[in-house]
Amino acid sequence: MTIAASDDGVRTLIDELHSAGNLPAECRSALRAVPREWFIPARIWVQETEDGPYQAVDRAEKPDRWLAAVYSNRVIVTQFDDGATEWPEVGDRPTCSASMPSVVVGMLAELGARPGHVVFEVGTGTGWSAALLAHIVGAQGKVATVEIDPTLAADARKRLEVAGFAEVDARLADGVADVLPDTVDRVIATAGVHMGQLPYPWVTHTRPGGGILAPMRADLASGPLVRFVVGEDGTASGHAADMQVGFMELRSHRVASDPVGAQRFDDPAAEITYTDLGPWVPLLADDHRWPIAVALPSCRVNVWERTDDRPGVAWLRDPLSGSWASVVPEGKGRYVVRQAGPRRLWDAAESAYRWWKERSEPPLSAWEWTITPDRQSVTLPPDWPNENQHAGFR
Repeated sequence: MTIAASDDGVRTLIDELHSAGNLPAECRSALRAVPREWFIPARIWVQETEDGPYQAVDRAEKPDRWLAAVYSNRVIVTQFDDGATEWPEVGDRPTCSASMPSVVVGMLAELGARPGHVVFEVGTGTGWSAALLAHIVGAQGKVATVEIDPTLAADARKRLEVAGFAEVDARLADGVADVLPDTVDRVIATAGVHMGQLPYPWVTHTRPGGGILAPMRADLASGPLVRFVVGEDGTASGHAADMQVGFMELRSHRVASDPVGAQRFDDPAAEITYTDLGPWVPLLADDHRWPIAVALPSCRVNVWERTDDRPGVAWLRDPLSGSWASVVPEGKGRYVVRQAGPRRLWDAAESAYRWWKERSEPPLSAWEWTITPDRQSVTLPPDWPNENQHAGFR
């Protein structure tokens, strides 16, 4: 290798990840061989706390703080607003980041890549995950990775070359297109894929028995991380892995911003009904809101906290139909529901939630995902809660 790394930082990170849970041997070896600092830009944005503001950190000016951030189990933002916001300014939307090491390791463990495998990665980012994968598959394997952002792709390619991973096929391309090698053993996406829009070439290029690991999402909910197994018949099926992730969307899957709650919560033109179902848990808890996300895949949610000037308000809005709903507590377990537009969003959300409750509140891992050439579905097995056999990658 042509660059050095902080041995103390590597050991600290490995010890932290090991103490937090299972750290597979192949991941431990990869973390030692491919230090994270090799792939982190000198200028980054970090948060000192989970909900704190982003702060700009320059390695040249604050090397100790930079190194501490790199070897902590935290997200490091490397780009805002597709590069339109220049460091040290903080932009509106993070559009590239180095994921938490625990998430990277967890995904590598779920992917199950082995020596000799051919792996296709969607979303090169900094290049760190591609290098870790290259170490895992070894000289007999192959890693191809694509990045849609020209600057990120060029920077990642340089880092891979300097770090000794020039054999990684790092390209500027849209991972949604048919740009995979002829046959791969594994596909891994490091960007959120909208429900119903998993690119079918990922299936056709994966050998039968191989796997696809992708963070799936709806407009109302991010996650889960789904493990698809590809069948002999050109289909793929899967279940959610036992880890929750939150990733930026594939750029071609982004939809225009449409603020929820643009209307007055007490708009007199809306249709008024009442409910005894409080909206907070159904709309904010991951397992609870997933059936609503499946029923209303293009719906957005927002919650206004109570202030001196207004009550707490839960909002639903569907930018496709222009429908919206607000739910406001009235007192004594009753809520005022206002709905407008062609769809009654709260009625549909409440119906989906009660349906889920009647089926013993199945967790995310119970849902079955199926990809065929002409259809993609997310369903509960008819014999739930007796279905416990989830196929694994081969």
